[in-house]
Amino acid sequence: MHYWDMPDHARALSERALELIRECKSAPTPPHYELWFNYASGLNQELIEALNDAVQQGHASDPAFMRDLHMRFFGGNLTTAIDDMGEKLQQELHKFVQVLEDAGQDTASYGKTLNVAAQQLSSGDVNQFKAVVQSLVAATRAIETKHKAIETELKSSSNEIKSLRQRLESIREESRVDALTGLVNRRGFDEQIASAVREADADRSDLCLLIGDVDFFKRFNDTWGHATGDQVLRLVAQCFKANTKGRDMAARYGGEEFVVALPQTTYTNALTVAEQIRVAVESKKIIKRSTGETLGSITLSLGVAKYVVGETIEATLERADACLYAAKRSGRNRVVGEDALAATEGKLHSRA
Repeated sequence: MHYWDMPDHARALSERALELIRECKSAPTPPHYELWFNYASGLNQELIEALNDAVQQGHASDPAFMRDLHMRFFGGNLTTAIDDMGEKLQQELHKFVQVLEDAGQDTASYGKTLNVAAQQLSSGDVNQFKAVVQSLVAATRAIETKHKAIETELKSSSNEIKSLRQRLESIREESRVDALTGLVNRRGFDEQIASAVREADADRSDLCLLIGDVDFFKRFNDTWGHATGDQVLRLVAQCFKANTKGRDMAARYGGEEFVVALPQTTYTNALTVAEQIRVAVESKKIIKRSTGETLGSITLSLGVAKYVVGETIEATLERADACLYAAKRSGRNRVVGEDALAATEGKLHSRA
């Protein structure tokens, strides 16, 4: 929708957004405004439900909760932030270069002054001696003052560039992390798995992947609301974190799906890790924070596959995904590895 073509409608949505911010006692920040403006537009049903849940649970005035919610729906704005920081860095570098060029011009000018003075002194005219010395002293003091100013400018510019680079790296890191769970997101996973594949290809070491998906998550989400659904995803993420270590990489791959890369891990050990995660999730109880009500347990289905040297990582992920869905079809809350996939599929066909 092009709001610039509908100024009256945009104005009405803006007024409604500000009204909602006041009602919920949220800080009138740009991210909060973006959330409530889109809520008022009525175009994103998932966002509407999430904000309704936030109001109902009393989280709409919680800055941390609302920040997570903003990242969930508008996390792509990190790209804009990276572009802005990159532009500022370019500007500062240009300023740095300009200071150096100016310093070079000042030095050249000082050199000319010295040449003129040398010529005047070589003439042997004693009457000019005092004037030449005074001119040299004045020029020397001027260049010293100028260089001190330049040194200060260069130091300031250098510090600013360092700060911008650190902030830019921080933003880039944020863009690789899922705001809701704190795990690596899909972008971060795709970047890091490429390095793991290169290592496995180079030294023929083991590399396994497992994919896990929360069972009946949509039903749970629809019944108890998105706020509780987000609580479930955080809990599941904690189970993945607690049961992976060292060079293992757990990521939220999308929605309620999680993936783990296990470098230098045998297939048998990967199955063990998957089972530990499954048991950990099953053992947790979901408590509704607003009422203290126990909502029961959740379960996880997982698939495990081993990377084959020379294949694409997409091929390994496809096999792990096929194992995951075999686990779903055979009853959920279980781990299926690729060695058992054929047997599992055979049993299902025999029942049909």
